[in-house]
Amino acid sequence: MRTEADGEGGTPCGALLDAGLAVARLPLEPELRPRVLMHLETATAMAALVMEFALPDEAEPAPVYRP
Repeated sequence: MRTEADGEGGTPCGALLDAGLAVARLPLEPELRPRVLMHLETATAMAALVMEFALPDEAEPAPVYRP
């Protein structure tokens, strides 16, 4: 079921794309929209994989490299 939050793309990524374009006042040619949505959906899938990876409480960030 499509909701108002789904935007024109019919997905939450479509709503995110619509909102981002509106905030940044950027145009997007209609023929490019499917490609942009594909890349946005790929990025969100990759982010979900990273967020699923459980880190132990002892995990520390790597030190900052300073040449």
